[in-house]
Amino acid sequence: MYDAGDIVDGKYIVDGVCSTTGGMGALVFVSPTNAQAVGGTQLADRLVLKYCRETDSEYILRFRRETRLLAEFSENSKVVQVIDHNLEHEPPYYVMPFYPEGDLTTLQTELASDRSMQETIFTQMIDCVAELHARDTFHRDIKPQNFLRDVRHIRVSDLGLSVERSSLTAFTRSSQYWGTQGYLPPEFQSGGFKAADAAGDIFMLGKSFYVLLTGRDPLYLIGNDIPDALFHLVQKCCAIEKQRRYQTLAELKQAVVAVYDVLMQRVDGVVRSRQLLSAIMARLDQQNQFEINEVNTFLDSLGRLEPGERDAVIFEVPSSFYRMLCVDSLVGRVSDYLALYRPAVESANYAWPYAEVVADNMRILFDSPAVAPGDKAISLELAIRAAKAMNRFAAMGTCQEMIKSTKDDNLAVLVRDVLRMFPDYFVTNIEPVNCSHDMVASTIRELKASQQL
Repeated sequence: MYDAGDIVDGKYIVDGVCSTTGGMGALVFVSPTNAQAVGGTQLADRLVLKYCRETDSEYILRFRRETRLLAEFSENSKVVQVIDHNLEHEPPYYVMPFYPEGDLTTLQTELASDRSMQETIFTQMIDCVAELHARDTFHRDIKPQNFLRDVRHIRVSDLGLSVERSSLTAFTRSSQYWGTQGYLPPEFQSGGFKAADAAGDIFMLGKSFYVLLTGRDPLYLIGNDIPDALFHLVQKCCAIEKQRRYQTLAELKQAVVAVYDVLMQRVDGVVRSRQLLSAIMARLDQQNQFEINEVNTFLDSLGRLEPGERDAVIFEVPSSFYRMLCVDSLVGRVSDYLALYRPAVESANYAWPYAEVVADNMRILFDSPAVAPGDKAISLELAIRAAKAMNRFAAMGTCQEMIKSTKDDNLAVLVRDVLRMFPDYFVTNIEPVNCSHDMVASTIRELKASQQL
């Protein structure tokens, strides 16, 4: 630990402690012993020297890599600037400007109520990380504390856990549990840091957005006090399965702007969603084809609508759209769509004949070989809910056909659980002998017996 008055590397005199909470590094305020430029760079008014206070070789390796990476970005306005460094000094160090406004946590109170500031900060965070990705470098420890405020802009910092795509050091292979709990993507828990990629950084950006919006622990995402559209974006960033997240920072940035277009009433979200749906269905009807990006944009637009507005659009989605969701390139979005469809069905805020539409649409998904068993079970549940709510016999009949047709073992387990949620007449009126799977048949017998008690 350096104390005030100490000389570092013969070039800097320590003015005092800046921070000792930087993990492997500590920061001290310094002044150059020579008031002239150091390393050919004009020094800032106030400087901070960060040095590695750990002696373990792995920590030193991390610190040297962080310094080298920062130095490569020294002319980049979106990354913390390195003015000088010496990796051979004991301990190794680098010198950077002091950012008196601190990190992004200092903005939490203002961000809670200022949507314009939210959009600006979130897009700037994305832009900062994009500078790393442009050089095939992943941060791996994204959190609000690792973005420093620089007047009206921000800079990403603390690249100690960053790694280039081409690099796979012993640290990268073995250091599975580095990082900040609550922000780490699930793949890091099983694959270690060698699993780092753009999707991992996007996961951590989503967690960071959540913390800045709420001030709450990022481990659990709770939508209270967050507009639905914004919470949907956070949830998509933080999806457990990597393929369900935004796949690039450009896609995430576009989604952020689109969300705030709606929240700040720069566009009418309902009109936009209906335009997208109309364009998709027109292309499908006229050319018998569709654009994947167009469908994904529509699904994302639904998530940005307020619940009542979303339901109004969903009730207009034709059955051909459900068949389209079953193709290989889109079936991964079925879960997302069902999550949006559920509130519309559960609201029962529709005319009674619509229960038949719900059942027919859910059967399309249920019967598709491409749809995952979990999504099939949800489809059956929603169909039953609509049939019950509207007391529609035709819808009930469709539900019975879905139940009887179940053959797959994995699906049968899930269907059993759904049936136990609805021990009603039209479910138990099914003759067990007509069921294609023994587990489904035995569950119906069990429900029939319980009704006779």
